[in-house]
Amino acid sequence: MVLHGQVTAREQRTPSRSARAIFRLLSVIKLWPILDYYLRKLWRFMPDKMFVSWQFLETYGRFPDLVDPRTFDEKLQWYKLYYREPLMTVFSDKYKVREYVASKGLGGILNELIGVYDTVDAINPATLPDRFVLKATHGSAMNIICKDKASLNWPEARALMTKWLKMDYSSLGREWAYKHIQPRLICEKYLENSEFNELIDYKFYCYAGKPELVFVCTGRYGAEGLRYKAYDLNWNSIPLRKGRECSRLNIERPDTWALMSDIARTLSQGFPFMRVDLYSIQGKVYFGELTFYPDNGKCPFTPDEYNYIYGDLLVLPTKANGSR
Repeated sequence: MVLHGQVTAREQRTPSRSARAIFRLLSVIKLWPILDYYLRKLWRFMPDKMFVSWQFLETYGRFPDLVDPRTFDEKLQWYKLYYREPLMTVFSDKYKVREYVASKGLGGILNELIGVYDTVDAINPATLPDRFVLKATHGSAMNIICKDKASLNWPEARALMTKWLKMDYSSLGREWAYKHIQPRLICEKYLENSEFNELIDYKFYCYAGKPELVFVCTGRYGAEGLRYKAYDLNWNSIPLRKGRECSRLNIERPDTWALMSDIARTLSQGFPFMRVDLYSIQGKVYFGELTFYPDNGKCPFTPDEYNYIYGDLLVLPTKANGSR
């Protein structure tokens, strides 16, 4: 159990003086934008370790320690590079994961599936309900939330989905779990917490099958943008942020809280780390998705102590050669 408020001092991994000096020099002489431009041109040809290290450098101003990773995001980089459990591909597939959820006796929490499509042309808008959600199965943040079909710009939506289907999402952050997923589209029933006029997302951070932290996600499609508010499993607020301001919505602990916690525990068994996303609407729990690399491991906790607290909970396995 994490004891919030009993954070001990520890060595902080901050950008070195030399790294800061190099960044300042490149910026002053205006070489950084040029270097960054050409590196992005060459990113497809970079080895995975070099690529994730460079992305980490862009966010943190230092390279990750992949030999002795200690922070949560450092460990996620290691997780991407060295943890190769084949079921991760199934669980990251937004269509195939439904079979896994059902196999755990949780078919009742699956959202209504309206259709599965291999191509955009297979979708007939006339047969879709007035409100729905279209998702690509092989990545993240590829969703079309339709609250009113009459106002949807279908040609624009078609172009966007066509682009998704051509994308190798795994290459964008070298998130291995997405690498071998068949690109498809699914259509699901539109969900909403009517009292907030939006969908509230409960993101359970689970370590070796034990939920330890929950981010309540609000405002994803609102004017203020996505916001998180952190809680422990007893619904005590945790004074931390993760890359964005905290939600201002006053959300009470849902009546389904114990059930959601049990579901997160059930679905995350067998993995060093997994994020389980769930919804609670009018007393019913719905499944969202399973994720292994939140924010691609590039969104730190604030205050910095929590990068170590939640990093310590992630116990990495050994690689095939017996090393870290």
